Amino acid sequence: MVNKHHDLAERVQVLNMIVLGYSVDFIVGYLSFSRFQIFKIRRKAIERRFDPIKSRIIQLDWVRDAPRSGRPTKMTVGLQEQVVQAVTRDRYGREKSAGMLAAEFDVSRDTILRILRRKGFQRVKPSRKPGLTQDQRAARLLFALRYADWTLEDWKRVVWTDETSVILGHQRGQVRIWRTAIEGRNPVIGTIRNRWKGFSEFMFWGAFSYDYKVSR
Repeated sequence: MVNKHHDLAERVQVLNMIVLGYSVDFIVGYLSFSRFQIFKIRRKAIERRFDPIKSRIIQLDWVRDAPRSGRPTKMTVGLQEQVVQAVTRDRYGREKSAGMLAAEFDVSRDTILRILRRKGFQRVKPSRKPGLTQDQRAARLLFALRYADWTLEDWKRVVWTDETSVILGHQRGQVRIWRTAIEGRNPVIGTIRNRWKGFSEFMFWGAFSYDYKVSR
């Protein structure tokens, strides 16, 4: 007979039939228990102060499974604090993948992901800071002063074209950082990246020139 795990009610029934004086062979034929299981239930009940002579009332503690310790968790409070500190220390910590953090703390990647998600971190794109040059700031100020008196109807006649930023030797959108929702609304150090890369980045504009777009 194949042994299987029986629930609490079935074990109570076995112990009750033992109290009533039924033989082991009868219980085996009546219930789907092996002889080994029946003797094991009786032995554990006796170890837990089961005595049918004193009382035939069966207590659940006599047949209940003993608590199991299980595998100790690695996601301790100390480990969680260390992972958060490693991520928020600087911009390089923000960019570390879950696999890199797992190797650093000698735990699984899933453990790192559970810790970061529990602490509210998500893998998102970094915030881009414009980082305007002095010439760009002066040009924007001149534009604002030049057209400060325009009305809404004047602006309705303006055609705005789109622009595309190209960075040589770089693929945009691949950098991801760990950031909480609060840090997204109020960017902190390590979550901001400079947008302009210097001479290696240039802009493609639409077909209309700058002056043509804002002229009447």
